[in-house]
Amino acid sequence: MQEMKTPGSFRDKPRSLRMRLLLWYGALLAVALSLFVVLILVLTMNAIDQNVDSDVRAEARVAFLNIRTELSSQPPYWPSQLSLDAIDTYREPGVIVEILDAQGHIRYRSGTDISSTLPISANAFRGAFAGQATWYTTTAVGERVRVEVSPIRSPGDGAFASTSGHANIQLNANDTSTGNEPIVGALLVAKSLDDVDDTFSTLRTLLLLSGLTTLVAVLMGGWIISTRVLHPLSEIVATARTIAASTARGPRFGVLNKRVRRPRGHDEMVQVIDTFNEMLDSLERSTQAQRRFVADASHELRVPLTTIQGNLVFLQLHQAELPSEERHILLTEVHEETVRLARLVEDLLLLARADASTEIPLVMPEKTASLSAGGTYQSPIELDRVVLDLIRKLRRKLSVEGSMLKLEIGHVEPVQVQGDEESLRRVMLILLDNAIKYSPAANEVAAGCVTVSLKHMDKKAVLIVRDTGIGIDPVDLPHIFERFYRADRARSSQGTGLGLSIAEILVEQLGGYITAESSPGKGSTFSVWLPLV
Repeated sequence: MQEMKTPGSFRDKPRSLRMRLLLWYGALLAVALSLFVVLILVLTMNAIDQNVDSDVRAEARVAFLNIRTELSSQPPYWPSQLSLDAIDTYREPGVIVEILDAQGHIRYRSGTDISSTLPISANAFRGAFAGQATWYTTTAVGERVRVEVSPIRSPGDGAFASTSGHANIQLNANDTSTGNEPIVGALLVAKSLDDVDDTFSTLRTLLLLSGLTTLVAVLMGGWIISTRVLHPLSEIVATARTIAASTARGPRFGVLNKRVRRPRGHDEMVQVIDTFNEMLDSLERSTQAQRRFVADASHELRVPLTTIQGNLVFLQLHQAELPSEERHILLTEVHEETVRLARLVEDLLLLARADASTEIPLVMPEKTASLSAGGTYQSPIELDRVVLDLIRKLRRKLSVEGSMLKLEIGHVEPVQVQGDEESLRRVMLILLDNAIKYSPAANEVAAGCVTVSLKHMDKKAVLIVRDTGIGIDPVDLPHIFERFYRADRARSSQGTGLGLSIAEILVEQLGGYITAESSPGKGSTFSVWLPLV
């Protein structure tokens, strides 16, 4: 035999759900954090690069101003010893200034930050003597440097012009340089990027650590939150498996009174739990009703069977001794109980069919009838004709029995409904039989009265059966359509308690419904609402 798993063995399933949610959430968060880190790094690097370029341009401007006082306006232009006091004195740390003449010889070089000559590409050198400034990043003695190469023009008459960047820059208000003077050299201004690289590396490390810390903290918080949010699902699983395990032992061992604790709030999870608990309530009520139905049916079947069995056993033992009249009485009782038993079995079969499937017609149909959505075969019926015909037959029966009960016809309008005539007759017989049964007994001076009316109301046909009988207590009124339910006032009369249940089912399958009103000691009113053709 396969071992049944306990509810505790399924704890990994809600954890698996939490893990999947956490992984998806973590992946999305990791992507978002990565994009954020990349964006921060790109923006930071752009800002740093702009700052480096700005420093290089500022240093180049100072160098041009200083070179102005050293160059000659006539060849050979360059002094034998070029000295830039402003650069040597105010040069920014990490910035190298190097000046080359037209032959590529170094005329000046500031500081000793980089021990070797700054590398200059052939394209940049040619571009400088073509009047263009060039920017590039290169490596010198293991250090990355940002380099600007600008052309140096010979000074004009009392003026000096330079090109730094991509435009000619006028150095003072008296500068009359036209930019057409010959280019006599190239200015190289370089700034070490070690500090930039260190800053970028530190920023990248900090962003990575903070991103990982944030991711771990958010995942831990997400795990705690998801555990708390999904905890009711674990309770639902545990409750369902407890009920299933107890029910597997047999119907009488079923534990249907367990419920999942309702959390606070009004979110979707609360709605799920409320729906689950409502389902358990409905299941418990259905199970109790089924158990009560089985017990009541067994009781109702046992009574006639006991009578039949007792009479037959008595006849078998004393057949020769009993007079013919007593034998006739016993056989009559057996026949009556047999008829009662057959009627009860027919009612139970009808209810069983209604419970099993709405596709099975409860009444044998005519061949020309049409099948409705409820499962019964329907055709246009003149309900007023059926009502009058049935009342006429019941009046004749009451007259033969010598009953003083009044069966009156109220206001009857011509009404045509879509339905099955046999079902309609059975519904009216059930209601009229109850009205007659619970009205004052026949042969009494103050006999009761049953009134039947038929009219249109709210685009429906309404059949009203009103009596002046014993009435129904308010506490019993909500239960009168339950199977085998009989109020205390009705237990003295014969019956099984199935009539109103059958009537309600038949009316619902015809697309209508039944309502009931009653006052104890004054009578009851049953209304059958049916759709018109």
